[in-house]
Amino acid sequence: MRIGNAEAPVALALDTLAMELPTMKCVPIAEDPKQVTRRHLADAANGWSVGGWGAIGEFQYDPDEPGLSVDLEALSAASPRGALHIGELNGAALFALVDDSGRTREIAFCSPRGGAGRTTIHELDEAIFDLGIGAPHIDMMVRLRGDDAATRAALRAGAGRPLLEPGNPAGPAIVQASPSRIFASALARLEVHQPIPAPGGRSPEGAAQPSAAAISEGEAGACPRVALAGWLILWAEPISPDTPLATLAPGDCHG
Repeated sequence: MRIGNAEAPVALALDTLAMELPTMKCVPIAEDPKQVTRRHLADAANGWSVGGWGAIGEFQYDPDEPGLSVDLEALSAASPRGALHIGELNGAALFALVDDSGRTREIAFCSPRGGAGRTTIHELDEAIFDLGIGAPHIDMMVRLRGDDAATRAALRAGAGRPLLEPGNPAGPAIVQASPSRIFASALARLEVHQPIPAPGGRSPEGAAQPSAAAISEGEAGACPRVALAGWLILWAEPISPDTPLATLAPGDCHG
């Protein structure tokens, strides 16, 4: 931690949060990943997240919500609020995050397989743009409506540039239009269809992501480490079984 510069308040906040978080241990799970996934996907009480700090999507469904579709054979769930599609799990390592009382609070699905790793905005097709967040294990994209010409023009103007580059029109346009966001790892693809929350606002229930500040103001790299207690996590990189949750972040994981 460097005192005397702009990073000090952030570092102090992280240190304080780390001391408040309960210590959890990663315990390997030998059960077949598909069986674990199928069992927990069937229970609406469970939630899922795909991503890393600054680029993470969350999905949870209500059993009686309109438009809900859960396919346990295909390992997918979708509603008007968002969707989760779990892909190939061969080679995935599972770890239970267990608290001091012995209760499993989260399950991490881990793989060394990476993503595209783009560091600038790319147009993948007429509707989908990769935001180029540069994470080795997560690709974050947006899907535009067919009639959203203004956001498409802004993203094309920002193509080939980092999302958070000063003057890039893509970030503000995304916040304004709030298109569907896509978080893709080697193991799963999660989509958020709900509006992006305003800076300082709460994420909506169901499918959600961090606030607009993470996109438009460059705060993604300084996100606090928040424990998603009670949620299932689909990470896409290996986690050491001895790593405590209080210090666990995608950049800290190692095999």
